[in-house]
Amino acid sequence: IKTFQSFLFFVAAQGEPKYFEVGTPLTLEPDVSTVPQPINTIRWKYGTGLVVDWDPSGHTYYGSFKGRTTLDPKTLWLVINRLTLADSGQFSLETNLGTFGTHEVKVISKCVCPPPTPSIKTQPLVCDVICTLKCTADTTDLGPVSYEWKKDEGEWTEGDELKVMEISKPPEKFSCRLKTPVRTSNASIAKDNPLYKPVPDGLTLGDIFGIRIGILCVVAVIAVIAVINVISGEEP
Repeated sequence: IKTFQSFLFFVAAQGEPKYFEVGTPLTLEPDVSTVPQPINTIRWKYGTGLVVDWDPSGHTYYGSFKGRTTLDPKTLWLVINRLTLADSGQFSLETNLGTFGTHEVKVISKCVCPPPTPSIKTQPLVCDVICTLKCTADTTDLGPVSYEWKKDEGEWTEGDELKVMEISKPPEKFSCRLKTPVRTSNASIAKDNPLYKPVPDGLTLGDIFGIRIGILCVVAVIAVIAVINVISGEEP
């Protein structure tokens, strides 16, 4: 079953834009401990326009934010419900003592269909000691995306590529999944580890390693003898 796990974002400080889907709530969460006291007036702005004013006499909400916005004067938190595409932009907080922080918000259309299940490509196609697994998908209209990997039943880690090396205890399979700015997909794709070699009954990984080293030594000795024969003019 392909489903999504939804996330509610809390915008805590100025930085990279935060993404939200149309219709979801937004919480702007400044750190009140960093704002000078006493606070006698509070104003939240959207661009150059006004969202809400507060003073000891009460709240005043403006424009399209009326009826869907709440300001807590004790924490300075601002909650805007039922986001629209028009709410994308920069929000800023002002008090009677100055401006304290801006928050960049981007609202994107709500995804009504599941995103594509990613595919895993192996580079090179045939590898023996080290290879690269790359997670890809058609991300048209999904906005910025990222990928996550896990080994067998381990934890998910972020990255669109995964380096695979031959180690003593390699995982049997790798899985990748797609992550959008507002959702993490529960649909993932798994691929067998191209370097995984099952251990035959009765043999340990140390036994197999020793056998491989022995084979390499024999090949090296044969090569040395062949070179000596060529140099001495003898037939191999």
